[in-house]
Amino acid sequence: MNIKTVFVILNIIVVVLIISSLANCENNITMDQESALQESLFKNYNRYRKPVKVFSNRVSVNLELIIFSIPKLDIKSQTLHTSSMLVVSWIDEYLVWNSSKFREIEYLRLPADIIWVPNVCNLQEITDRRCLTYGSVTDTKSEVIVHNSGLVYLSEMMNSVILCTFNVMNFPFDIQTCVFKFVITSTTLYTVDLAVNQSNIKTDFYIGNEEWDLLSTGVSEKESMLNMLIILRRRPLFLTLTIIVPIVALSIMNCFCFLLPIKSGEKMGMSVALFLTFAVFGSILSDTMPPNSEHIPWFIVYVTTQIALSSLSVIMETIVVHLYHMNTCRSKMTDNKKDELQEETAAKCDNFDRLNRIGK
Repeated sequence: MNIKTVFVILNIIVVVLIISSLANCENNITMDQESALQESLFKNYNRYRKPVKVFSNRVSVNLELIIFSIPKLDIKSQTLHTSSMLVVSWIDEYLVWNSSKFREIEYLRLPADIIWVPNVCNLQEITDRRCLTYGSVTDTKSEVIVHNSGLVYLSEMMNSVILCTFNVMNFPFDIQTCVFKFVITSTTLYTVDLAVNQSNIKTDFYIGNEEWDLLSTGVSEKESMLNMLIILRRRPLFLTLTIIVPIVALSIMNCFCFLLPIKSGEKMGMSVALFLTFAVFGSILSDTMPPNSEHIPWFIVYVTTQIALSSLSVIMETIVVHLYHMNTCRSKMTDNKKDELQEETAAKCDNFDRLNRIGK
C-alpha cells in the first residue's frame, strides 16, 4: 500500500467523522429547539383554564370511535362488549406556535395530564372507564399529539361494556342496535360542544364476530348528546340447525301420536317423551333470553304452544287408554257371564233329562 492510498483512506475517515458530528449537532439543535418550544408553550399555561383566548367562544370537541372487535353480545344481560379506541380532538388556542421559528417542528407528543382535556362521558358504559377526566388521563398515563395549529388528539384504548336494549322478537333472525351516548358534563360551565358533523365511527380495522355481522354504523345528535349507533345482525345458521330444525321435527312427530295403535303399548310413552323434550328446549331458551315481558320472541311463543299441545296430548292419551281398558274389562265380564249362563242352562238340561229317565 503506497502513501497515496493511505492518504485517501485517511481523508475518507475524516469526512465521515465530520458528517456524523454535524448530524449529531443537528439532532442536538432540534432537541434543544423542541425543549425550547415546550418551555415557551407551558411557561404560563394553565390546564384548568378554558382553551380559548376569548372566554365566550365555544370549544368544539370531535369524537372518533374506532371499533376493533366485538368479543361478546350478551342478550340475557343486555350488554355489548367491544374492543375500541376513542379519539378525542379539539383546538387549544394556547398551544399554537410558528413552526418556522422552531426548525419546522409541527407536532409534539406530550402527556395528557399537563393540558386541558374535555370532560366526555359515555352514559351507556358500565365499567370504570365511563368518563374522560383529568383523573382518568392521569391514571391511564395517556398521551396527546399536538399540532402547531393547536389541534390536539387524545387517544384512549378501551375494553368497553355497553348497556343496550335488545329486541329479540325475531330470534334467531334478529337485528340488534346498540347506542354509545356521549355527553359533555361541563357544557353549561365551559360552553363545550360535541361536533356531530365531524364525529364518526370507523370500522376499517374491525375483526368479524362468529355470531354477529356488523351491518352499519351511524352518528346522530339528540338533546345535547352525541349518539353513535352500531347495528348488528345475528348469523342464524347454527341456531337453525341445533334448535329450530329439531323443534319443528318434534312438532311434526307430536301430530302422529294419535296414529299409534293402543295395543302397541308405545302410545303413552311417546307422548310423554315428546312433552319432556319440549320442556327441555323451553328451559334452554328461557335461560338464554332476557326476562323481558315487552319483547317476547315469537319462537318462545311457538315452543310454549307446543308444550301446551304436548301436555294436552298426554292428557288425551291418558283418557283414551283408560277408556280402552275399561271397555276391555267390560267385554271380558260380559263373556264370562255368557259362559256362566251357558253352563247353567246345560246343567238344567242335564237335570231335566235325568228326571225324565227316572220317570220312565
